[in-house]
Amino acid sequence: MSQICALSFSSRRLGAAIYDDDEKEIKLLDMAEDDDFLVLGRLLREIKPSHILVNRSQSAEYQMRLRKECSMVSGIEEEISERSNLKEFSNNNSQFAQTQITFINTMDEKELDKNGVKEEGELEDDDSLLWQPSITFLPDIAFSFGLASKKLEQIFGAGVRNKQIVASFRLDFTATNMIRSLGALLRFMEQHGIGGQTFENLSVEKMTTLVFDDCIEVDSTTLRALEIFYSDYTPETIRKKFVWGNNRREGMSIFKLCNLCRSSPGKQKLRSWFERPINNLKILSERHEAISYLHQDCNVEITSFLYNYVKDIFSIKPIFRRIRRGNLPVSDWKNLFSSICAMIKIGEFLTEKEVNLSFLKGKLNLFGARLQQVACLLSEVIDFQETLAENRVVIKQGLDKELDNKKKLYENLPDELTAVARKEADEILIETCTVAYVPIVGYLLMAPESVEIPASTSTLVELIFTSEGMSYFKTKRMRLLDENVGDIKMEIIDAETNIVLNLQKRLLGSRQIVLDAIDLAATLDCFVSLSQVARKYNWICPKFVEEPILSIKEARHPIAEHLCKLGTYVSNPIISSTENGKIKVLFGPNSSGKSVYLKMIGSIVYLACVGSFVPAYRATIGKISRIMSRLYTVDSVLDGMSSFANDLKQMSRAVARSDENSLLIIDEFGKGTQTEVGLSLLASCLNYWLEGPIEKCPHVVVASHFYALPELLTDPNKLLKYQTMGVSRLDDDTLDFHFNLVDGITDFSYATFTALRMGIPREVVERSEEIYINLRSGGLLTDLVPIKLPELINEEINKEEEQKINESVSRVDETIFEHITQNKEIIFEEYLIKDGQELIEEKRVENEKEEKNKEKINFIEEEKIEEKELNLERKKSFRNCFPEKEKEREKEQNKEKEINWVDETIFDEEDDFSLQIIDEEEEDDDSGDISF
Repeated sequence: MSQICALSFSSRRLGAAIYDDDEKEIKLLDMAEDDDFLVLGRLLREIKPSHILVNRSQSAEYQMRLRKECSMVSGIEEEISERSNLKEFSNNNSQFAQTQITFINTMDEKELDKNGVKEEGELEDDDSLLWQPSITFLPDIAFSFGLASKKLEQIFGAGVRNKQIVASFRLDFTATNMIRSLGALLRFMEQHGIGGQTFENLSVEKMTTLVFDDCIEVDSTTLRALEIFYSDYTPETIRKKFVWGNNRREGMSIFKLCNLCRSSPGKQKLRSWFERPINNLKILSERHEAISYLHQDCNVEITSFLYNYVKDIFSIKPIFRRIRRGNLPVSDWKNLFSSICAMIKIGEFLTEKEVNLSFLKGKLNLFGARLQQVACLLSEVIDFQETLAENRVVIKQGLDKELDNKKKLYENLPDELTAVARKEADEILIETCTVAYVPIVGYLLMAPESVEIPASTSTLVELIFTSEGMSYFKTKRMRLLDENVGDIKMEIIDAETNIVLNLQKRLLGSRQIVLDAIDLAATLDCFVSLSQVARKYNWICPKFVEEPILSIKEARHPIAEHLCKLGTYVSNPIISSTENGKIKVLFGPNSSGKSVYLKMIGSIVYLACVGSFVPAYRATIGKISRIMSRLYTVDSVLDGMSSFANDLKQMSRAVARSDENSLLIIDEFGKGTQTEVGLSLLASCLNYWLEGPIEKCPHVVVASHFYALPELLTDPNKLLKYQTMGVSRLDDDTLDFHFNLVDGITDFSYATFTALRMGIPREVVERSEEIYINLRSGGLLTDLVPIKLPELINEEINKEEEQKINESVSRVDETIFEHITQNKEIIFEEYLIKDGQELIEEKRVENEKEEKNKEKINFIEEEKIEEKELNLERKKSFRNCFPEKEKEREKEQNKEKEINWVDETIFDEEDDFSLQIIDEEEEDDDSGDISF
């Protein structure tokens, strides 16, 4: 069977596209991957492709693992010449320049020797030669995401206007590595005429998603909707923080809630578990067994010991990477030694406590003798105290006698140089001099330029150079120092460097031993973290069965419970089986807890498939193959798709890929379009599962506000159940949400109550109720009497009232005028009497007001008099107690009075002077007027 596999790895994601020439099928893969490349190894072992396409710009570690999995270093051919014109490749109709493909299905030793040299440790038995693919390294532009997207749009959108939308329905363009691999595969096939001569006539019958047997398929949209790694919860204590542009720091999420690991390898291990949930019951039972053991009260000592020691374990892979490059800082040596010592102590403790867990069988010896040999090697070679002091690797004494002698000579060198300087001063007859070492030049006698060397001894010294007021000389003793001592410091460093290089080679030979121990320690760190979470939040161990069933009692949402006040969260049951119904339709008013309930189901199942305990009282979970949802709408202006189109895309995948072990969570599907269209689409999807075979029906939970949905559903196999969230209406037109699940159907959404609570005007809400009742009774919108806004109504009312008042006033005026003309004298007297009575009444009211004001003023004056008397009494008592202070106070008051009197006098004089000036100016003005 001939298969071509294109691979792309970046950002901890592995993308693959495999073409099967026999089945005429393309399989696609997009999975989380870590530095161990476990997914890569498993993929290659399962499909065993005959040819592999790889991006030549991938990391060296990735390429090494690829070669190791292929059991070959030969057969790797550089298909693209370095001189090929890469610009031509970026063209839509470009061809791979200078390419020659050679499929190497089987290779004997002669071919291997001809193509290259075999790696050390390569398998040489016949079984290893059964599968040895050829590997083609392509340039980075061959895996261009932009070029791949355009080519896929041409294939899937041929003859269609909106090619991008059609292609987006077929493929998940958010899986960038998968799209890159598919683009490189299709171009390679076109170039070499595999599966057809051009893109238009490719003989590909189907395109499927590749999923491993024991892995659960979960797309990125579902991960985001379930808040596995990201969350939209923003309480006061949890805020979204943006760093480096638009990259958001991870807020409250299920992973962050469970991540109490103290070591970097433990955190990476736990994240890989959350990124790749499994349904392998053996592995899940081992994880649950370990968490249960550490969760028990009798094993608190073991848990606390592990919790304290795993924090000293660091990530070792980057350290070995730097060891291979030869640029290892001091901190790496310290972290490596600290990690190995911590793992040895953990191994000794677990052996002493006789911890017998399933995952430790045959692995506890990883912390044993071989790891101790590495620790002894480091401790006997490196002096860590001196290493930290000098910020370089210092070798311990006793390892190399020659090195020890040089170090001893270097320690005594200052005293010897001082003695040599004294002898030189006595011999040359100068007062002061010192011995200095200059690289390359050697040892020199250093003296100030002001010092004159006598003529009798000038032949004993040779001036080399002068610098900064100092003269440097060579003498016989200096030449002896060059021969016997030399650059002793550099000789010591060179000797230690040679020892360190040999140590690095020994460590690289023990690399796998240390990495295996680190992996086991990281697993222990994960179990300690999950056990602490289970103890802290009262989570329980789920039970797994083979039957397709979900039976969870008193389930709780992990994040919502964490954010609620203590004791306020309402738990709910989850039941889904053939006997109790596998399709649940959930109705209920807004804000009643439907969405939280749906997310709770997915979160608990996801946690169980990770290997964690779950927030519930009791949980029985059957085999789960995939978790798919329509909870979170991914909107983007770049994909050209509407919100409803994205919803349809998610729903179509759920319908196409679901089986009896799938969990489908659907929240308000169909709300993005016309009510009739959305309702019919939702009903059709549900009827597809209801009318299908019972053994193929997935677990489906739907929340909807389409209250006409039950009328459109058929249930021949008795798989459908209706449920709602409890709510009661209070006397003050408010709602009391109980947040508990109740069997049955509700036909009222209480949307008007929610609108009132959100601040919608009551007039608008009442009008909406009127329209709803009319439509529900079969009426039309045209049957309703149109209303106007309150502002317009008020304006019309004011105008009508004003018009009525004006009309009444005009009538009164006409009547009075006629009456006056008829009885002038009588009316005049009546008006006088009325005016007089009104004046008398007004005068009486004014007098009453004046009397009340006088009473208030008198009351206030009496209070002031009482306060003055009290103050006088206090002053008298104060004077009697402190006569001296009272005299001082009187003196200060007299001074202030004198100063105030002087100021007032000056101010009065200035006023008089200014008045005189003003009078003179007025006289001048008067005289000017007269003269004019």
